[in-house]
Amino acid sequence: MNQSNSRRQFLQSSAAAGAGLTILPSGLLAAKPNSTINVASVGCGGMMGWADLTSIASHKRVNITAICDLDKNNLARAAKKFPKAKIFSDFRVMFDQAHKDFDAVHVTTPDHMHAPIAMTAINHGKHVYCQKPLCHTVDETRKLTLAAREAGVTTQMGIQIHSHVAYRMAVKMIQRGDIGKVKEVHSWSGKMWGHTGAVPTGSDPLPKHLDWDQWLGVAPERPYKKGLYSEGGNWRKWYDFGCGTMGDMSVHILDPVIGSLELKNPTSITSYSPEPQEQSFSLKNKVVYQFEKTRYTKKGINVTWYDGNAKPDTSGWEMPNSGKLPSQGSMFIGTKGFMLLPHIGAPQLLPKDKFKRIRRPRLKNVNHYHQWVDCIRSGKKPSANFDYSGSYTEVVLLGVIANRFPTQELKW
Repeated sequence: MNQSNSRRQFLQSSAAAGAGLTILPSGLLAAKPNSTINVASVGCGGMMGWADLTSIASHKRVNITAICDLDKNNLARAAKKFPKAKIFSDFRVMFDQAHKDFDAVHVTTPDHMHAPIAMTAINHGKHVYCQKPLCHTVDETRKLTLAAREAGVTTQMGIQIHSHVAYRMAVKMIQRGDIGKVKEVHSWSGKMWGHTGAVPTGSDPLPKHLDWDQWLGVAPERPYKKGLYSEGGNWRKWYDFGCGTMGDMSVHILDPVIGSLELKNPTSITSYSPEPQEQSFSLKNKVVYQFEKTRYTKKGINVTWYDGNAKPDTSGWEMPNSGKLPSQGSMFIGTKGFMLLPHIGAPQLLPKDKFKRIRRPRLKNVNHYHQWVDCIRSGKKPSANFDYSGSYTEVVLLGVIANRFPTQELKW
C-alpha cells in the first residue's frame, strides 16, 4: 500500500469510527469475579507507555495478549517482557485480526490519536484505559464520553495522581469545610510546552525503526524533523499533536480543584496570554475560568491557571514556612484560611498555627491501574471513569482554546 493510499484510508476509517456507535460483542462486559482480563496495549514506548503497560500487567488477574506500537524498538522491548503476546505495528490491523483475543485496551499515544484508537476499542465493546488528556479536542471528548456510556464499558483516564492519597486527602478536607467556603483557586505549573519563532522547514532522514506516516495518524502531513516532534514528548508543543502545558499538567493539577468543589462547565473563559506561535503554544499562559456557585464555594468562583513564565501574585496570601510556592500546585483561598496543595504532596493548611489541631483524614492507598481492572471484574465504576474525566477534560481543553484567542472572553 503506498503512502497516500495508507493515509487516505486511515482518515476514512477513523472518521467512520467516530461517526456512529456499532458495538461488537466482547464477551466480557459483565466479567465474573475471578475472571482473568485479557488486555491489549496500544503505545508501549516512552515513560508513560511502558508504565501503563507494566502497571496494568502487574495485576494478578491480567494477561497481556496483544501489543501494538509503530516504533520497532518499543515493540522489541515489550515482546521480550511479554513473549506470548501478539505483536502489531498498526492498531487497525490489531483490531481486525485479534479483537477476539482481548477484553480491554490501554491507549498511551500522543493526544491526537487518543480518540481514533479509544473509539475503535469502544466500537468493539472493549474496556478502555486512556491516557490524559482524554482527547485532543472538546468535540472528540464529548463523543467518546457518550459512546463509552452507551456501550457500558469500564473506563479510566490516566490521571494516576487522582488516586494518590495526597489528592484524595485534599478533596476530603475541602469538602468537610476545613478552610470554610472556597472563594477562589489559583493553580500553576512551571513547565513550558511551547515553541517560539518560525515554523521549522525541511526534513531529516526517517529513522528505520519509526513508521512516520502512522505516527502522524489523523494529523495533517508534515516532514519528519529529528528531535522536534516524535521524540522526547516534544509533540506536546504542537497544536496538531498535543495540548501544550495545560494538556500535560492542568489535567492533573485541576483534578482535585474541580473534583472537590464539584465544578461543572465554566460560564466563561478568558486567557491573558501572549499571542501564540501559529502552530504552537505560548510559553506564558494565564487562563481565568468563571464557574457558578456550588455547595462548597462562597459564591460564583474564579479558578485561575498559570503555566510557563506566568506566576500567581501571592500578595495577601498565607505562605508556607519556606516563603516559596512549589513549582507546581494549587492554592485554595477560603473564608477561614488557605490550603496549599503541591503536586505531588500532602495538603498544607495555612496559617499553620491556626490549623495545628486539624487532623488529616486517614485514607488507604489506591492503585489507579488496578482499580480499573477490579472494576471490569466487579461491574463498578472507577473513580476517573469517562463520565467524570470527560467532563473536566472539556474544561481543560476550553482553556487550551482560550489561549489561542488572548484577552477575548469566551462564553460557554
